[in-house]
Amino acid sequence: MFGRIIESLENSPIVKDYEIHQLIEEHSTSFLRVEVNLIDGSHLFIKELLFPDGSKYSYHWQSDDRRLLVRWDNDPHHPEIATHPDHKHIGEEVVSSNRISVEEVLSTIAAQIKVRSNENTKI
Repeated sequence: MFGRIIESLENSPIVKDYEIHQLIEEHSTSFLRVEVNLIDGSHLFIKELLFPDGSKYSYHWQSDDRRLLVRWDNDPHHPEIATHPDHKHIGEEVVSSNRISVEEVLSTIAAQIKVRSNENTKI
């Protein structure tokens, strides 16, 4: 059920290591919770819940000092957002965001790590 996520983590050049904290696959419901350590010291927390009539997800990226960088989720607590229930938190700001996959999250984070790395190497 969650093979694509594990494969994405295994193949991503920005993933240092990861730990599966929960993996439940029952008749009609599946749940995955993973903590991912990234090469720049930041962390990605993945939660996915699949059930017969839908799914819930949260991809929470935070810095090594535990500061929220971005969280993508579909918790329906922001009905004012155009893409409700899908949205993302960038620091304190909540903005529209379409449903996103773990692969897309890793790609987005990889681009940000590259930008931050380039900024740190400028003289």
